[in-house]
Amino acid sequence: MAWKKFLFLSTALWAGLTQAQPAKLAIVIDDVGYHQKEDAAVFAMPRQISVAIIPAAPYARQRNQQAREQGRDVLIHMPMQPKSKMKIEGGGLTLGMSQDEVSRRVQMAKSIVSAAIGMNNHMGSAATSDRTLMTYLMQELAEQHLFFLDSRTIGSSVAGKVAKEQGVKSLDRHIFLDDSDALADVQRQYQLAIQHARRHGTTIVIGHPRKNTIAVLQAGLADLPADIQLVSMGSLWRDEKVIPPKPFILLFSDLPAPTNVAPYTPVPMLRGVPE
Repeated sequence: MAWKKFLFLSTALWAGLTQAQPAKLAIVIDDVGYHQKEDAAVFAMPRQISVAIIPAAPYARQRNQQAREQGRDVLIHMPMQPKSKMKIEGGGLTLGMSQDEVSRRVQMAKSIVSAAIGMNNHMGSAATSDRTLMTYLMQELAEQHLFFLDSRTIGSSVAGKVAKEQGVKSLDRHIFLDDSDALADVQRQYQLAIQHARRHGTTIVIGHPRKNTIAVLQAGLADLPADIQLVSMGSLWRDEKVIPPKPFILLFSDLPAPTNVAPYTPVPMLRGVPE
């Protein structure tokens, strides 16, 4: 029958649509807590954008509370020792620290950034390459039920490997938006992130609360391609499945049936037809 064929085709169409999963785009804004104007612009963007707050920042507690109220995912942006001589913020992690000291500093950071569900490294090219320090860190993150996002500031990082050994979920940054702050460069990196998501299914992007970064994100997210879905870091941590919006499929004609339009016409085998 014709209606059975139509129903079969509609079902097949729906099955095809549900198989086409959008690619996931996760964005983390680092260095939150220093500048009120730029932070305000970040917090005005979709709540799927996660924020990484430096515990020593002057507005760290306020940004933590603001993110909690918005339902926005928060990471501790933990200062860690770089290979350069650059000084890091107070409360950070450096080579040679004892396990007790690492635990104490992580707990202090968590007391400030209390809404955190994870941690990522601020600088840390030396720290994330050091197996001993990373072992101490991952053991404490396991105690705190936090995941680790490796900002990948150096290719020799062992953070992800050690996290796995210690039973801690770890994720890697794929694209930096603003290594260069030039507008054209940030735009190019954003398009690279979209391409990476399409190619690999998931892209984690890190940016900073800067004028051009904010401008590129505002424009890009307002016109996000249909095959890309903005997701939070928490959804990646929990490995949530992306569910595409359900299309509206009309299975039946929207014209009124003949029996609903006067003068009513009796139809054999149809109950309740007015005479």
